[in-house]
Amino acid sequence: MVRINLQTPMSTYTRKTPAKTDCGIEKTLQVIAGKWKPAILSGLIRGPLRLTDIQKGLPEASKRALTQQLGEMVEDGLILKEDFNEYPRRTEYTISELGRQLQPVFDAMTTFASRL
Repeated sequence: MVRINLQTPMSTYTRKTPAKTDCGIEKTLQVIAGKWKPAILSGLIRGPLRLTDIQKGLPEASKRALTQQLGEMVEDGLILKEDFNEYPRRTEYTISELGRQLQPVFDAMTTFASRL
């Protein structure tokens, strides 16, 4: 079990599934599975976003759920988080090169879903 501390020392996230596996499909699903991760990743593939932009696109998602899933994806190397030293504070998320490699996976999943 991997413990990831996000933002505040009092808040910890415990990953429910082990991060290591020999099956490539299972490992990929572990890092992209989550209620909001596919939507977040697909938005970030189009360009950088701030948390407020992500919240506007997913109004039914809580800020806490989004923050946890963003933190997991930063930890997994799928996205990058950049804090700007300005007032008011600004944080921007961008897709990493590793995350960008998921584009063909998402395209294949979209094609598959259209056949269901």
